[in-house]
Amino acid sequence: MARRPRLRRFLFRRQFLLRLPAILADGLRHRAERDRRVFVSLMGGVGDLVNAFPSLRRLAEHHLVDVGTGPGPYRQLVEANPHVRRCFAPFVYKPIRRAHRRLLERVLAAVYGRVILLDEPDSAWRTRRRHMSAVYAERCGCPPPDRPEVHLTDAARRTAGDYLRREGLTDYVYVVQLIRRERAFRSWPLAHHHALYERLRERLGLPVVVHTVGSDETAAPAWCHRVERADILTVAALIERARLFVGPDTGPTHIAAALGVPTVAIHLGYPPEVCGARGETVNLVRQRQPFDDPAHTSPAEVLAAVEEQMIPT
Repeated sequence: MARRPRLRRFLFRRQFLLRLPAILADGLRHRAERDRRVFVSLMGGVGDLVNAFPSLRRLAEHHLVDVGTGPGPYRQLVEANPHVRRCFAPFVYKPIRRAHRRLLERVLAAVYGRVILLDEPDSAWRTRRRHMSAVYAERCGCPPPDRPEVHLTDAARRTAGDYLRREGLTDYVYVVQLIRRERAFRSWPLAHHHALYERLRERLGLPVVVHTVGSDETAAPAWCHRVERADILTVAALIERARLFVGPDTGPTHIAAALGVPTVAIHLGYPPEVCGARGETVNLVRQRQPFDDPAHTSPAEVLAAVEEQMIPT
C-alpha cells in the first residue's frame, strides 16, 4: 500500500477537527444527559473494533455510548452495533500527538461525562503482553471478555445469500488470503496458500471460498470461489455461514471468532497474547517465535489444526 503524500497525511490525521462541531452541537442538544454520555474513540482496524465491542456493550448498560471511528469498514461495523447511540466518522487524529489527545479530552469533556481514547498513544502495546481486548476493557472499566463481538445486518445477510446462490454454495470453507508486501512479516507465502487450498479440497471435499480483499497477491486456483470485493458486513455474513474459517491475524479472523465459527488462525508477527484471535472455537497456529519467517509455518501445520478443528462431515 503506497504511503499518502505528506499533505494528504497531514489532512487525513486531522479529520477529527471537522467532526468536533457536530459532536458539540449534538452534546448541547442533549446537555441534560451529559453525565450519562460516554465518548469512545477507536479509529480501527476491524479486529480492534470487534475486540472492543464487548466493553461497549457493558458501557451501554448504564450509559449512552457514542463512538468516533475511521471511514469505510470501521464506520460500517460501528453503525451496525445496536449498543452505540451515534457514530461520528471519519474521526481520525494522530494518537501519538499529545496535543491532539489533550484537545479531544478537554473539548469533549464539555458534553460527555467520560471521554475514553482507546487509540494507542505509542507502540508499547506490542510489548505489553496483554491482549488488546483486556486493555480496552480496563480503560472502559469493564471485565475482560472471553471473545470479540460483531453485529450483522439483514441487508448484509441478503447480499451474502445472493452471492452464495450465484455460486451454488451451501457448505464451504472460507479462507482469507492477505499478502501485503509492506507487511511481509505478517504475510503467509502465496505458494503456502495454494498448497493449503489443494489439501483442504482433498481432505474435506468442500468448496473453498478465497477472500483476497486488500491483498497484493490475488491469484487463486481456478476451481476456487473468489471474493475480491465486498463490504465488511457482507464478508461477516459469508463467514457466518461457513463450515470452517482459515485466516491470518486480520479483521475477518476476529470476526469469525466473534461469530463462533470453527476457526484456524495462522498467527504471524506480533505475539498472539497481544492481538491473537480469541474464542472457544479458535485453534491458533503459532510461530516458533514472534516475527519468525512466515514461510516456516507450513501448510501441513495448518492442515493439522484444521483436522483438529473440523466438525464431523
